[in-house]
Amino acid sequence: MKINYTPLNSSLDINKRQIQMSIAPKTTKEDKDYKYRIDPIVPVSIAQNLILQNNRLDKSIRILAQDVILNEFTYLSDTENEIENTVSSFWKNNINELYKQLQEYYSYGFGASEIIFDEKTGLPKELYQIPAETLFIKQESNRDGTYSYYAIQKIDGKSDVKMKLSRFEYDQEDDDLPVCFWLGGGKTSEFYEIPYWLPAFNSISAKVALDELNAKKINEGNLMSGILVIRRPPAFEGQKEKTKKDLEDQMTDAGTGILVMDLESFNADIPLEVQYVPISEQNYSYLSELADRCDEDILACFSIPKVRLMIDDVTESMNSQKSNTIYEIYTKSLENEQLPFEIEINKFNRKYFKYTGVIDIETPIFSDKKDVEVTSILNLFNNGILTLGETIKAVSVYYPKLALEYNETNPLFNERYYNGRLLGTNEYSSEEFSEIEGVMKWFQP
Repeated sequence: MKINYTPLNSSLDINKRQIQMSIAPKTTKEDKDYKYRIDPIVPVSIAQNLILQNNRLDKSIRILAQDVILNEFTYLSDTENEIENTVSSFWKNNINELYKQLQEYYSYGFGASEIIFDEKTGLPKELYQIPAETLFIKQESNRDGTYSYYAIQKIDGKSDVKMKLSRFEYDQEDDDLPVCFWLGGGKTSEFYEIPYWLPAFNSISAKVALDELNAKKINEGNLMSGILVIRRPPAFEGQKEKTKKDLEDQMTDAGTGILVMDLESFNADIPLEVQYVPISEQNYSYLSELADRCDEDILACFSIPKVRLMIDDVTESMNSQKSNTIYEIYTKSLENEQLPFEIEINKFNRKYFKYTGVIDIETPIFSDKKDVEVTSILNLFNNGILTLGETIKAVSVYYPKLALEYNETNPLFNERYYNGRLLGTNEYSSEEFSEIEGVMKWFQP
């Protein structure tokens, strides 16, 4: 005998087949409006639907984008360059648009912003992030047999916007076109990446189905916890209605979760029987564990530790350095994650600002790591390895708003101390010692 199972969410199976078809090897496809267009590897509409229905996936995308891009930009140049302040100001003012662009990169495999130029200077002035759902790449053939690529933004009710991509050079006839700063491509295709979450598609789908199942049970109400079976002898016609009403009245105050079954026996000799059959959620523990595994699979795709999402389900001893070790590994992963974006930004700076230096995006300092590193600096100071001036400079990196008043010309700032006591034989005046009293109290054990 064949048993047919009804899927919990048939739309997820359709989505999976669409994704599998979209990943099939192809470069371009014909379109009635654009002869050749290159679409994302995973349709944006499908990805968007999954992300909106899975809060763990949505949060992982936002957190990774934050940790990669919402940090200080350090500019490294061999020579003094006056344009560096302009470059620094541009990225500082547009960091939020870049952050939104990066969220779409991790969601759909690409992200884009329109570059707005200053009419007077001709330099980039602003970035405006463009919703990925409105974009695709158009390929055009040139007379010499080469191809040119453009970003096309389709806007409902308006003419499509054709944009140049900042990474390419174009003929003079395209000078009036707007310019698009594009993130995506390089490993899988020239313009798109496979989204990080795709290997966990089955887990994401399972979690969505579980959430829908829970919502369905709640919406239907009266979640049964048991069945009360009442078996009685045949009753006279008048007694049937009375018995039914008596049962309804007696069960009114019983609360939700009980299904009453009133069964009439065919044998008049069978006495009245009442039996309660409890219903236990046999699959509850399995489904609960499955939901947890699905969440962990998503985090694994983005290499995000659970503690970064403020999920603290691991008990550590007081002297354990496990969290610090996890953060250290995560920080190394972030440094590698930043590389392709640093390369794109450096290309942008060279092309539009003529800035020859390179940027280095800092990684976030997590609280556990911060405490450990500051403690290490203070230990070096109190053991006479770092001078007072070196200690102040090192600690100020972690606490830039720390207000310390001192005279930098005081020679005592170049001395070393052991637990607050001056090392060495040099003699200093009482005025010089009084100048460092307020500072020393911050660093003494």
